[in-house]
Amino acid sequence: MIETKKLVSAACVALFAACITGTAQVHSAAAQTNDAFAQQDKTIPVGEGEFRLVVKRGPVNVFTYRPKSFTANSPIWVVIHGQKRNVAEHSAFDYYDVWAPLAEKAGALLLVPEFVEQSWPTSWQFQFGNVMTKSLKPVPWEDSGFAVVEMAFKRAVAMTGSHRQRFSIFGHGGGAQWVQRYVLHSGGRYIERAVAANPGWYMLPDDEFSYPYGIKGTPISPATLRGAFATDFVLLLGQADVQTGGVMRNNRETSAQGKTRFERGHFYFNRAAADAKRMGAKFGWHLREVPGAGHEDEDMAPPAAEALMERR
Repeated sequence: MIETKKLVSAACVALFAACITGTAQVHSAAAQTNDAFAQQDKTIPVGEGEFRLVVKRGPVNVFTYRPKSFTANSPIWVVIHGQKRNVAEHSAFDYYDVWAPLAEKAGALLLVPEFVEQSWPTSWQFQFGNVMTKSLKPVPWEDSGFAVVEMAFKRAVAMTGSHRQRFSIFGHGGGAQWVQRYVLHSGGRYIERAVAANPGWYMLPDDEFSYPYGIKGTPISPATLRGAFATDFVLLLGQADVQTGGVMRNNRETSAQGKTRFERGHFYFNRAAADAKRMGAKFGWHLREVPGAGHEDEDMAPPAAEALMERR
C-alpha cells in the first residue's frame, strides 16, 4: 500500500490549526491537504493500491484494485463495507478481498473507502451518510460520507485518466443502508448502477415518517426524488436472510416495514414503486432474490457483481 504518513501528519497539523479559527478554514485546509495527496498519488497502480482523502471528520483511506485490463473506458466500482468497520478489524479489507477478484474479472477499477469508527462513530455518521444531525439539522454536503465517495471517484478519474462520468456502487448490510440512502439523497447524480444487498431497514421515500425512517424533515426535493426513482438501482435480497435478532433494528418504525430483512426489502421496493407511480416519475429500480443466501457478503457479492456487469 502507498505510504502517506508524512502527509497525514501535515494534514493533522493543518486541520488542528483550522479548527481553532473556524469551519471555513477547516474546509480550506482539507482541500489543500487533498491537493497535496493528489500531487503525491500520481496514478493508481495495477493490482493493490491506496490513496487518502482528508475531510472534516478526518482522513479516509481508499483501498484500490486496478486490473491489468483497465482502460480509460473501463467501469469504476465503489464498494461500501458493512457495520463492522473499526480499524482493528479492518473490515474494508474483508470486502476488498472478496471484491478484488470480481473487479479483475470485470476489468473494473475497485475503490473501497474505509469509514473508521473513530471518525464516523454512530449510524448517524456512517450508515445515514452524515447528512443530518440528531436534532435534524442538515449537514453541509461536503461534510457528508456521500461526498467522500464522490471525491474518491473524482480523484480516481484524475489519477487514471478515466473517461467515466459515473460509477457503480455496492453495499451489503450497513453498507447497503448507506447505498440506499445515497440514492435518495443524491438523486443518483453520479450513479451508473447501484446495488444494495440485505439492508436491515430503510429510509422510506415519502413523508409518512420523519427522518431517519422517512424523508420528512430532509432537504430532499421532489426533483431529487424523481432522479432517485429513475436511477438504475438493484435491491438484492438473500432468500435465507430471515433472522429477526442480532444487530437488526426493531422498533415501531422499522417493524412497520416487516419482521425480517427479506420482508422489509419487499416492503420497501413496493412502497417506492407506489410512490414513484403517484408522482408520475420514471421507476428504474429492480428487485432480485438470491436463493439460499443469508446475511453473508461472500454469498451476495458474486450475484451483485453480475448485476453490476449486466448490460441493459
